[in-house]
Amino acid sequence: MKQIGRFFAGSRNPAAVATQVDPAALLPRAPRKIDLRAARKLFAGKSIMVTGAGGTIGSELCRQIIRFEPAHLALVDNAEFALYQIDLELKEQGHQDAISADLTDVCRAEHLRRVFEKTEPDIVVHAAAFKHVPIVEENRCAGALTNVSGAKNVFDMAIEYGAESVVFISTDKAVNPTSFMGATKRIAELYAQALDVAQNDTRFVTVRFGNVLGSTGSVVPLFRRQIENGGPLTVTHPDIIRYFMTTPEAVQLVLLAASLDNDDVPVVTHDGRVFVLDMGDPVKILDFAKRMIGAYGLTPGKDIEIKFTGLRPGEKLFEEIFLDTDALLKTAAEGVLLASPAMIDLPLLTPRLSDVIEAARDGEQIELDEAVHHLVPEFTAESPAATHARNQPNR
Repeated sequence: MKQIGRFFAGSRNPAAVATQVDPAALLPRAPRKIDLRAARKLFAGKSIMVTGAGGTIGSELCRQIIRFEPAHLALVDNAEFALYQIDLELKEQGHQDAISADLTDVCRAEHLRRVFEKTEPDIVVHAAAFKHVPIVEENRCAGALTNVSGAKNVFDMAIEYGAESVVFISTDKAVNPTSFMGATKRIAELYAQALDVAQNDTRFVTVRFGNVLGSTGSVVPLFRRQIENGGPLTVTHPDIIRYFMTTPEAVQLVLLAASLDNDDVPVVTHDGRVFVLDMGDPVKILDFAKRMIGAYGLTPGKDIEIKFTGLRPGEKLFEEIFLDTDALLKTAAEGVLLASPAMIDLPLLTPRLSDVIEAARDGEQIELDEAVHHLVPEFTAESPAATHARNQPNR
């Protein structure tokens, strides 16, 4: 395979060029400027827990929340190195007295309980999840355990230990899901909604957004690696489009949504609300790939080939931020909208949720698919091979 070094002459170093390529500059819009005074008021002086603290979104949440001077920030993750990195980063900034690092799997309720007992969080931000669509598609039981059972553990303990608020990080893939990952995130949304309506002590807020530039498993690090290896760049379909945000922008809007109160939205607090982040116009991945190649000073099709590989199992040509039947309402915060997705009352939801978790724990994928379909009827499981064959691009 050709190496990208052959395309650079003289002092132009490919590694140096890579560090100069700002993915945000490749978007067709500028990042928003967001007023976080309300968020500062919400988080300041509080005990905060962030699950998935070592991930792309989780670690940025921790960076921004610590600036609000919380009384304590509990970093919770089951990935040791990822947890080590964000823990070290915040300690090097002088926050060692305000943080704790808890190597804990949210699927292990007895371990999670110890963290709740120790930290007694006022606010829980739940970002822990398996998010990579093809991997979860092939490992559905593991995906359901983390995305459904893990979320249930966090939500239940937040109520038990008297948290004021839970902020659940969801995804546009939970809307009319064709992927198993999206379906599991929709089930977690349903549980958060049901809990919010069923009790008046802990407020649950769900925030949906699309793809985050540069996050683990996203197109930016993939394209960067492929360009530096001389290509080809792999795009699943010539017409595929996605919504994109920068990581800081997405997290700032999440924090802003969490801080909205009754004066900011036209509904009461405990209503199972789901906020949707306005991500601007969608971006065609093929165009993004060409712009990224150009940012390296190379020519698409000449220096770097672009190859179409076909949609992966569970992948859509376009992501739907909200269903057509949802009524989107404006809030006082620019860039944050309020959706009204369907809900299921807690007494009806609970036994179906138990079916999903039991099948996932037993490793029974057929029963798991059926249980997920009962809760999310728009999701219909099919074999990865059938999905792949159906979604091959026209060549």
